[in-house]
Amino acid sequence: MKPLYYKIYLLLLFTISGNYQLQAQSCKEDIKQKLQDPAIETLYAKTFHSLLDRMDHTNGYLPESLTGAYIGMYPRTTGAFVFLLMETGHYDLAELNLRYVLESVKANGLERIPHVLEKGMRIHSDEHQIDGQAHVILGWARLALARGVTAFEEETWPIVSKLMTRTCDRTFFQYGSWSIEPGLIRNIAFEHSRDFRRWDVWDLLTQCFVGAALTDMIKVAARHNSPQLIADWTQKRQILSEGINKHLVVQRDGLPTYAEMMLPNGNGGDTYHGMGWVTLSPIAAGWCTDTAIVRNTVAYMNRHFLQTTNGIRWMPTDIYPDGSFINEVIGKGIGWELDFARTENDFKRVLEILELIKASNAGKDIYMEFAWLEGDGYKHNDRITKEDALKMKDMKWTSRDAGNGEQSSWWCWAMARLRKAVGLPARPIQME
Repeated sequence: MKPLYYKIYLLLLFTISGNYQLQAQSCKEDIKQKLQDPAIETLYAKTFHSLLDRMDHTNGYLPESLTGAYIGMYPRTTGAFVFLLMETGHYDLAELNLRYVLESVKANGLERIPHVLEKGMRIHSDEHQIDGQAHVILGWARLALARGVTAFEEETWPIVSKLMTRTCDRTFFQYGSWSIEPGLIRNIAFEHSRDFRRWDVWDLLTQCFVGAALTDMIKVAARHNSPQLIADWTQKRQILSEGINKHLVVQRDGLPTYAEMMLPNGNGGDTYHGMGWVTLSPIAAGWCTDTAIVRNTVAYMNRHFLQTTNGIRWMPTDIYPDGSFINEVIGKGIGWELDFARTENDFKRVLEILELIKASNAGKDIYMEFAWLEGDGYKHNDRITKEDALKMKDMKWTSRDAGNGEQSSWWCWAMARLRKAVGLPARPIQME
């Protein structure tokens, strides 16, 4: 009888597996069809080509804004833009954009990445945003690992390796025995949507992008015969991981989840229990201390804060510790959610996000920076509650800064990866 039970077990297993595969294939076809919806396909194509067309193909300069909302080129955007260019096979353009940033650093005698650049490699803002520096380093390292050794890598390795070392020395990487040293990277000017201001914090995004940069730079250092750098960066990554787990992981619904940031208080610091696009940053960086914590974080946000308005499901840009949130969505946050849903085979959530993209960009040819629900006294960046959200029956989506470089690059990156996953080309056609 034992062989009979075994055969029945195998039959059931194969049947369940076969049904799941058929269901998954059906869902992928639904997603593929949705991606070819003229509204979504046109939005992606025009946004993608607006990024490529606005970049100066002689030197790599990329204006951040098409509307004039932001002046100059933002090196932080280079990280996302390089990721997108790699997904679509534009390696030479990725190198060109990185070259502009690195040449600007050398031309101005800097030892760090500035906040905003202008044409002619002039500096518009020399504000020190360490997360932007990590974006550039990570983009450079990912390109190097994707292509193999190139003349560009050999030429720029000295400056990028110094930038990596500078990023995790004790100027900003506060580790040691003092109570003010939590083993985290301090960002003295974190450019946040929360309250639309700079924050002096140890934020999760900075930690993840530095951790990712260290991970990939260690691999590049191996082929440059740099054992001392490998040892130093490996140790720094371990300290950083311990700092994150100690100070930026909190229990929610009985499970470990990521906190948004820790605020300095002159001593040990206070963990800030807010959530939002910042707590999705491990998805963008492709690095975290534990993927299970990322899953717990997203699951918690979906259970408690995913809103529905006129049939459209949307995740607030910023969620406060008291449970209130902002009545808007942010472009890159949507992209990061989309990519996570893809990796988790959460087909239902992918389709919901695609519907949100249609609704929040309605009437627009190019993807937005922010979109928000407006009407009946509610306006941009209002702090609301779940009770408010339930009353928002006839609200209209309004958006700003269509074509914003950072938001568009992250969204197009997620779209390129999703399109490839369902058998569509990552590169969209050029539309009139």
